[in-house]
Amino acid sequence: MRVIVNAISANTGGIVTYTNNLIEFFATREIDVVVYVPRWFDISHFAGMPVSVQIVKTRFYGPWHRFLWEQFVWRRIIKNSGADLVFSSANYGVLFPPIPQMLLVQGEIYLNPIYRERVLPNLSWREQMSAILRRNLMLISARHSRTTIFPSEVAMNAALDYDANLSDNSIVNYLGVNPRFSELARRRQWREDGTIRLLYVSVYYPHKDPTTLANATLLLRAQGISVSTRITMEKSDFAAWDNASVELAYMSEPKFEECLTMGRIDHEALSNVLSDFDAFVFPSMAETFGFPMVEAMRAGVPLIVSDIPVHREICGDAAVFFELGNADDLANQIMALDRNAKRRSQLVKTGIQRAKTQFTWNNHIDGLTAEMRRICSPDRFKLLVNALHARSGGGVTYLNNMLPLLNEEDGLEVHVCLHEDQTEILPTNLSNIIYHFQCYRRGFWRVLFREQIDLPRLVRRLGLDATFSPANYGPFLAKNHVILIRNAVSVGFVERRPVKLAYWVLLYLATMFSLITCRRAIAVSSYAKKGIQSAFWSLLGERMVVVPHGVDRTYLSSNHNDDRDKFLLSVSDIYVQKNFIALIRAIANLRESIPDIRLKVAGSPVDTEYFAALKALITEQRLDEHVEFLGHVPVNELKNLYGRCRIFVFPSTVETFGNPLVEAMACGAPIASSNTAAMPEVLGDAAVYFDPNDLDNITEVLGELYNCPAARRDLTSKALERAKLYAWEETKNLTLQVIRDPEESLAGK
Repeated sequence: MRVIVNAISANTGGIVTYTNNLIEFFATREIDVVVYVPRWFDISHFAGMPVSVQIVKTRFYGPWHRFLWEQFVWRRIIKNSGADLVFSSANYGVLFPPIPQMLLVQGEIYLNPIYRERVLPNLSWREQMSAILRRNLMLISARHSRTTIFPSEVAMNAALDYDANLSDNSIVNYLGVNPRFSELARRRQWREDGTIRLLYVSVYYPHKDPTTLANATLLLRAQGISVSTRITMEKSDFAAWDNASVELAYMSEPKFEECLTMGRIDHEALSNVLSDFDAFVFPSMAETFGFPMVEAMRAGVPLIVSDIPVHREICGDAAVFFELGNADDLANQIMALDRNAKRRSQLVKTGIQRAKTQFTWNNHIDGLTAEMRRICSPDRFKLLVNALHARSGGGVTYLNNMLPLLNEEDGLEVHVCLHEDQTEILPTNLSNIIYHFQCYRRGFWRVLFREQIDLPRLVRRLGLDATFSPANYGPFLAKNHVILIRNAVSVGFVERRPVKLAYWVLLYLATMFSLITCRRAIAVSSYAKKGIQSAFWSLLGERMVVVPHGVDRTYLSSNHNDDRDKFLLSVSDIYVQKNFIALIRAIANLRESIPDIRLKVAGSPVDTEYFAALKALITEQRLDEHVEFLGHVPVNELKNLYGRCRIFVFPSTVETFGNPLVEAMACGAPIASSNTAAMPEVLGDAAVYFDPNDLDNITEVLGELYNCPAARRDLTSKALERAKLYAWEETKNLTLQVIRDPEESLAGK
């Protein structure tokens, strides 16, 4: 795929930052790219990169000149380039382009209602006419583009207010922060020299409102607070605007001499300079995105920003907001932050996390390249994976194995929707996957409600072909929705606690509605399918296809030991249905004949009340030296445990599949398992079985296997052979078959 990029407007401010990062990150992708930049653009630091950067020597005299140049000269360059697609990176494009065109709108302020109401009336008639001209050229360019990209929802909605038809080809793709703005190695302590040091990074435009910050600085000093403010505007910036001289003259008055400094900070040095300031203030009246805010956020500097919709969207809970244009309110917010160290710490933590998840250049470039491939390869199947419910256990295991495989699938465009708090447990840096982060306070009802609204809207806006929820439930109204039945609703019959029972009732209802509204459902085992047929009538169960899980290749490469340690191993997050009380009581019985018996349990204590009951039982039975809870164990350590344990024990009473079973088989562990649910289906003859509700039977089976090396060797051999039946690659292939062609997959079930 060959792409030609129009970046000839990269003159100053955010568009220069954008173009520099665009070139740098395009160089990491396997795309043939040539970028055209203006004659004063510094291309020296791109030498040796696999991206061609060409200088346009033409000098432009306003938007009309540039627009006409693009319609004739630039059109000819495009035709002769042999490119498959043209990407115009700033507002304007070619009318009736000779090849498909993508347009990035970075100058949405000319469409912005606040700009129209509060800024434009104060400008000269020439500036007003220029704004109208730019606005219409922008809209015309968008109408002639295959895809129009906006860096925020607010910017896109402002354009749609002018032309609702643009919704058919408009998407949001947040911009990114260069990695050099990662959390500062040395962060200044708040007022460490007795002075609050404030920074505002921007070139001057009439909507940037530096005087509000200047006035707030004076107000604070009048109250005896030492404040020093730096605004990175040059006096020459003001000269380009007819009415800006008054604003410059005001900020040049002697009363600002001791507290206000103006002057540019080189962008390359900004990441280090940020550490010299206590807070970053952004009083702008209108923005399309706000690069400097996000850079400060990523660097771990507290934000104080004007309360406008785009700032709310970009900053969320990572900023303090003040009333637009109100210097008194800005001063009050700064004083409140000065008194609240906990609030400052929370802003830093939230800001870093938000910038790391939502505003990365990898995410932005991945979004661009995915859209480019979609345009150049219109037959690509576009899939949204709803990962919102993967928090622990099997759901996380499933996505950790499936997403990398989907990332490598030819002809597939994958979008993943997840919450910002899932970045540590799921892969979020896969190059061919586009991530959509949900940013709100998590809660069962809140996630359930938001996914019903946000995901169908996302699917419609991006024109996706199908939605896949690897959970019992998902967005009821999403296009071509496929669900994965992972959790057995029969757990509700095991649970006795009212609050937990209410959860399983809700899961039952959500599963039922999802089964009714989905296009197809996947069950991870025949047991899971039969359970659904029993719980929701055979009619709903007939909509299901059985696709078992696979086993991580890491476990398949394990070295298998004949000489194993003496401990027993159980792997599972801790819930009531996992039946650990019976297993611990069996260990207490076995201690009489096997004094040195030990049980290791690997898994997170998700059900804290049940975990407390287990700890109490261990104390009661004096098993502290015999039972060890390991918590969450990384894959490599877990593989080692599987390979060393004398017996792998799986006492669960309700299970639809059981990922630890195939992991243990792949490592050759001798397995003792309960004889209920999906366990016999998954394990076959590679295990000895016990009745999970019969304590004597559990004790007897474990004792016999513990003392019989021949039986353990036989089980190891059978386990290794049976593990070959399970492969994530096959799971991926069958799953995509169901999603892409559900009728055919159902016929072959």
